Amino acid sequence: MNSSSNKAINKPYPWKLAVYPLLELTFFIAANLADNLFLSFFLILLAGVFLSFSIHVFFHECVHARAEYPLAVNIIHTLFLGLPFDGYRVHHYNHHTYSNSAHDFSTTWQQKNGKKTAFKPCQYAFGWLRQLSRAIHEAEPFSQSLGDVAKIKARIEPQKIALFLFCILLAFIGLKTFVLYFALVYFGWAFSALHNYGQHPPLEEEQICTFAGKTYNLVTFNNGLHWEHHNKPGLSWDQLELDEKSERIKLPHLLQPCFS
Repeated sequence: MNSSSNKAINKPYPWKLAVYPLLELTFFIAANLADNLFLSFFLILLAGVFLSFSIHVFFHECVHARAEYPLAVNIIHTLFLGLPFDGYRVHHYNHHTYSNSAHDFSTTWQQKNGKKTAFKPCQYAFGWLRQLSRAIHEAEPFSQSLGDVAKIKARIEPQKIALFLFCILLAFIGLKTFVLYFALVYFGWAFSALHNYGQHPPLEEEQICTFAGKTYNLVTFNNGLHWEHHNKPGLSWDQLELDEKSERIKLPHLLQPCFS
């Protein structure tokens, strides 16, 4: 695949897809307002599920739509993600450059004793900080055709500062709010990793899988068409069409690793 075809171009801001960050925020607020500890935890898990779809639908489209956003937009994105938005950009450009091969930060397999060994789904999902560590320490994470690495990384610094100040604010609001935000971010990215595991199962080949369910793709803005997205990353979500050549799975990506 020609990595230059992954390069972000100026497209309309994907307002329609913002339903997922709004649902994430709604359930986060509901978890804070709930008096029952178990209800709060259940609601924060739901918020985490919607964070996962925010990542895979809304912020994913934002990355592909434009190579750069104003500082205020970057900060808002960052607070919803719980991690710097342009850090996610670096991670996703890397993913498109290497697509589950050895240099992909999010690869679903590892070299163990000289052999390609699959991560177990739970190990992969709850160990997502491993991906983050690889991304932080990688000097050349993706093809230069996708953008200026130094320029993108420079934008991460004010996003990190904004996130730090936001966490301090949450701590002043209350310990519960701070802990729930931490839980939202951790579980949200764990669900996101599990989602990626379903899109890129650790097979001998670096296989990319599509879920073709019509109702699912209507609700998730064609998020199931993952093979099609990798094949034509320059297309917006509403331009993607199911390709007869795509490798299919029977369940949505987030569920497939749990039942395969």
